[in-house]
Amino acid sequence: MTEEKFKIENNTCIVSSYLIDELDYVVGGYGQPTIESLFNLNAFIEAYVLSSNFIFSKHELDHIQITSKVLFPNGRPIFELISDSKNMYAVGGIGNPIMQCVYVDKVEEKNNITIQKAIETFQERDFERIKKTLVISDLATPTESVKTLTIGFGETQLIIGETTNKPFEMVKKFYDSITNYNVQNALPIFTYKQQFNELRKKAISKEIFKTICDIKGQEIKDAEAFIGGEIQALPPLVNIVLSKAKNREDIPRVMKEIRADFTDFRLCCEKFESRLNSSTTIKEQIEAIKDYKVFWGTLVKKYTDKTSRIVFRFLDMAKESSYDKSLDNYMDTQNASEIIKDLNLGKVAGKAGILAWDKIKEKRILNRFKGVTDLWGLIDDTPAFELQISNAERVFNTKIDLNRINITRQYLNAIEKTSSTTILPERS
Repeated sequence: MTEEKFKIENNTCIVSSYLIDELDYVVGGYGQPTIESLFNLNAFIEAYVLSSNFIFSKHELDHIQITSKVLFPNGRPIFELISDSKNMYAVGGIGNPIMQCVYVDKVEEKNNITIQKAIETFQERDFERIKKTLVISDLATPTESVKTLTIGFGETQLIIGETTNKPFEMVKKFYDSITNYNVQNALPIFTYKQQFNELRKKAISKEIFKTICDIKGQEIKDAEAFIGGEIQALPPLVNIVLSKAKNREDIPRVMKEIRADFTDFRLCCEKFESRLNSSTTIKEQIEAIKDYKVFWGTLVKKYTDKTSRIVFRFLDMAKESSYDKSLDNYMDTQNASEIIKDLNLGKVAGKAGILAWDKIKEKRILNRFKGVTDLWGLIDDTPAFELQISNAERVFNTKIDLNRINITRQYLNAIEKTSSTTILPERS
């Protein structure tokens, strides 16, 4: 694993430690799976098989280091899958900088041995505090907050701090940090509603998109088809994994095997993102997306029981500091998403509005995307989901409460009421 200040490669997935915790809990044999566990498994397997690179926040990797021995004394098979990868990165700048100090120790040297000794002492002393940090998704009882344990240093002290975030704060920090990147999200299902709340902020009307195209001097009749949410068919990865696994312990081996099978696919995705990011006009970007859709359609065509994910496409602007410096303070305090949002809502007027449109005119418009697991498609595709449940019950040697599907429908209905059709794609 390497730590980067902030560089995200093509075809990257941002992974939450809380998703990994939930999966290690069931795949590691510490608890029984639920419907929510299957949703989390879908999010992770999509990310693990189809993504080339994985990033964690430095804070959450600290949390994993501090809590693993207490929460998962017999090992963490899912985290080990990713940590064994040569494409895992720790990224700073994501997380709540405000923390409560829960452990302090004087240290002479700041090294791994010192850190490990302090962690072991903290684990023995604060066993119960650590156990309370494990969050298990339950859509019937929304998660109020999550706690993260992190490591820091004073001049002569090692400090373990605890931060507390509500789910919306957790998701916002992730999205704010990766706003200028194309990424697949692998976040726990208890943040699903909050993910759509963040996507809503990036929504843009077709009228605004047409105006932007006009400003850029590009007449693109079907341009509006390349913003907002769309359904992207996927190979039935979860069913492939569960059908091949002999038992719970066999899941990591099968996942690694399936990931290897999709190596060429991931390379194609990297090339697509590189082409998309290097395109200098909206028209070139749309041509790249069209070609990518043809490639993707060919990939999934051979699968009869497809699943899907929601891909949300939005606009961003390439940032050039020399131009930014020439703008008024009003514009300097806003990022690209905020500027477009204000234009979309008609909030910008006068000189600020002219500057906003000029900024769009002189900037390179980027067609970005975020990927989210499609729970609607999953539970509505009865045969495919029933097969997932059947396979899961065999692999985990348990029965899954099917009544929780109705709870999921109620949860998704609530999201639909607050999300526009620009975000949630139409379904045939």
